[in-house]
This record gives sequence, structure tokens and C-alpha cells, in this order.
Amino acid sequence: MIGGSYMAKLASQEYRLIPVVDLEPHPENPHRGDVDVIGDSIDENGFYGAVLVQRSRMRIIAGEHRWQGAQARGLAEVPCVLLDVDDERAKKILLADNRTAALGYEDPDALAALLASLDDDLAGTGYSDDDLADLTRLAVVPDLDDVVEMLGEPTRQDGWVPVRFRAPRPVNAAWSEAVSGREPAQVLAELLGVEWQWDGEEAA
Repeated sequence: MIGGSYMAKLASQEYRLIPVVDLEPHPENPHRGDVDVIGDSIDENGFYGAVLVQRSRMRIIAGEHRWQGAQARGLAEVPCVLLDVDDERAKKILLADNRTAALGYEDPDALAALLASLDDDLAGTGYSDDDLADLTRLAVVPDLDDVVEMLGEPTRQDGWVPVRFRAPRPVNAAWSEAVSGREPAQVLAELLGVEWQWDGEEAA
């Protein structure tokens, strides 16, 4: 303990190449991945990194779909990190791995710039030329005044009626840069002429 705080510790682990047939997926893993996209990445980039495995059961804790992609591409072995953990700890690691990945998001401008830097060769990235085109278009947010000037002020006779909708914060955070720091839900609501609110808040 340092300064009243506990130090993080390294889990007991060992790196080893393991035959793919000796591993099994965790039966309670709720995550579903795109094995085809992972396989395309393996074709282009090779298999990198390691699969996390509960040593006592040879059960995959993290990296199940990469393991499936390796099998689909005919790899006999995959690099693994064997963890000495019980079933409860294995579940916690599995959940944490899934959840921390889901909570992250990509800056759309930075992502578009990174993809564009590959000079039209997006093979093995999981992205397509259409994805890059969509990112480029979405980075340009129309000015609300220009939209109103073009379409006219919305009225109920035009079919514009107040509608409430909710948007999860991670999705909004992902697009904050694309709308100059304003909440994307608010911008969308203004463009559509609808009310907007966060969960548990009164409509703006």
C-alpha cells in the first residue's frame, strides 16, 4: 500500500503457443464477434497478440473470435497467455474485457484521417472505402440556420410534431467532435424539430 492506495498487481500468467484444438470457448461469453472480418485481418496482417486462457480449464477468457478466425484460416497453434484464476475470476476478466472495449469510442475525424493515410489500401483493417466516405460526409455538419432557410420554419401542418427520443451517451460522445463540441442529440433534435433529453432529465 502506497499513500493510502493499493498497488495494482500482475496476475500469474505464462505465455505459450497452444494447439487450437486444445482450447474451448467460454460457455457464458455473451459477446458476438465478426469472425469473417477477423479472418480477413489474419490474412492481411497475420495473427498477432495473444488469447487469454484460464489454465485450469483451457477455456478462453478473451480472444474467442480471434481463436475462431485462426481456426478458419487453418492455423494449428495460437499464442496464448495462460492465467491461473478460478471460475469466478475468469468471468470477471471476461466481462471486463468485453465491457472496457464497448465503452471506448473513436474520434471520427482522427479515424477518417488514419484510414485516408493508408492510400486507399484498407485491406485487413475491417473498414471499407464506403466506411471512409461515410466518415468524411458525417464530419460535415449542416448549419441549422441554413437548413431552416432552405426548408422554411417547420409547422405542425408540415407534419412536424414534438417527439421524444433518447440517445446513449457513448454514441453521443463519439460524435461530439463532429458537431463542434455540441451534443449530437441536441443538434439532431434541432434539425428534426423535436424535443431532446438525457435519461432522467427534463426535455430541453
